[in-house]
Amino acid sequence: MAGDRAPLPVLEDEVLCLRPLAITDAAAWHAGEDEQIRHWFQFPRPSSRRDVSQAIQAWARSWASDGPVRHFGAWLRAGEVLVGGVEARDRGEGAAYLSYVIFADHRRQGHASRAVRLVSDYALEALPVERLVIITDATNTAARGVAEAAGFRLDGPADPSEHVELGEMLRYVRA
Repeated sequence: MAGDRAPLPVLEDEVLCLRPLAITDAAAWHAGEDEQIRHWFQFPRPSSRRDVSQAIQAWARSWASDGPVRHFGAWLRAGEVLVGGVEARDRGEGAAYLSYVIFADHRRQGHASRAVRLVSDYALEALPVERLVIITDATNTAARGVAEAAGFRLDGPADPSEHVELGEMLRYVRA
């Protein structure tokens, strides 16, 4: 029937539950931003609550229109605590680019690798892509470790067309 949409996906393992963010999640997402996130994503300033709400609305529009962005919030299954998120962005030519963030209190517990694996499996099945790409700062050893733990292999330096960040960036690929 026209207008009927499939329910939004929920991805789970024994530790995490990933689902698209709702506007009611804005306060929790905003509270998770810290200096480390701003540093690695090269944000020019701290996000405002309005910035976060606008981002969540944009992600929701992409879901609703079957657009190129699939953004998931990541929650601990026990306690429903938002720990971060993962995004898959279909950039055409058979490739989706993944980015991820874990909030400070939940880092170094394997959540990023789990979340990236879940979204990777989803993207390869649900999106018209055959390869996944992670672009990360060459000096961000934690992000590089996440990519490797999630089954991505180092492919070499990233092309400047693949990112907006300054500095040496690396490309990791999973097919």
